[in-house]
Amino acid sequence: MRYLFLIGFVFCSFLGMSQDRKIDQLEILYDQGYYTKVLRKSSKLIAMPAYDYSGLPSFYKSMALFRLSNDEVWFKSHDYAINEAVISYKDFMDNENIKDYLSAHYHEIASLKTYLVDLETKFKDLRLNGSSDQIQSFRMDELKGIKAKPDIEIETPNNDDPIVVTNDNTTENNGGVSNSIREKMVVYAKSLVGVKYVWAGSDPNGFDCSGLVGYVHKKYGLVIPRTASAQLNGAKKVNVKEAYRGDLLFFSSGKNISHVGLVINKKGENLIMVHASTSKGVIITEIEKSTYWKPKLKAAGTFI
Repeated sequence: MRYLFLIGFVFCSFLGMSQDRKIDQLEILYDQGYYTKVLRKSSKLIAMPAYDYSGLPSFYKSMALFRLSNDEVWFKSHDYAINEAVISYKDFMDNENIKDYLSAHYHEIASLKTYLVDLETKFKDLRLNGSSDQIQSFRMDELKGIKAKPDIEIETPNNDDPIVVTNDNTTENNGGVSNSIREKMVVYAKSLVGVKYVWAGSDPNGFDCSGLVGYVHKKYGLVIPRTASAQLNGAKKVNVKEAYRGDLLFFSSGKNISHVGLVINKKGENLIMVHASTSKGVIITEIEKSTYWKPKLKAAGTFI
């Protein structure tokens, strides 16, 4: 019995220190707007003792409930949703790793705060005053330290030049920060070439695009958002023409960012990236020579 307890403790400790694919999937599904799936999957994880270490199932359950409540038809049969969302968020805030979670998921919480202003107004117009007041109290109490901001949207320019999304975080990439980290990241990223593509993959058993760059950053002490669009949202913006080793390139086939790669070229050289492609796994691509990726390049950013 003593040994079983020890094994269980080690197993739970391992879970606490490593990324979990099921939790990664919650973030990806949420980012893609599959809120019903997020609610169902997060509720299942909350019921599993093996996931007691993580506050993220409660976090995504709360986020999904708030988003689903915007559907009037859905809300009529789930009028308890706002109360349950608040309770789930408070459970998330009680987790011992909350500081790390708030840092890694700030962009999602900030977007939620902006969204809740509109949802509160909508509920007032529908005379759902109880739910409206509850949302207001939640914003004022639980989100009071969060700076609200809208999700970044990509607007297509009239020419063929890649655009750079700018905001208060815009920065010039002058190489003034830890070039040694950049060099190490590039060497390590190159060593992962050949690893297969796995949807929601975030370790050497298989990567998706954002999982790859997140894994490389984490190795050097940089915790970044999980999905490509969230990574763009949270990164310091860089002029595409100035991007170099360790920076990130973001791509889109439409309105939303759908792909990300890690830059490995030196400053001033043609853009080259390591990325996880769905067809070939982790590969190296020179942007100028790629008729597929070059027109889809939309922005660059960095977490270094």
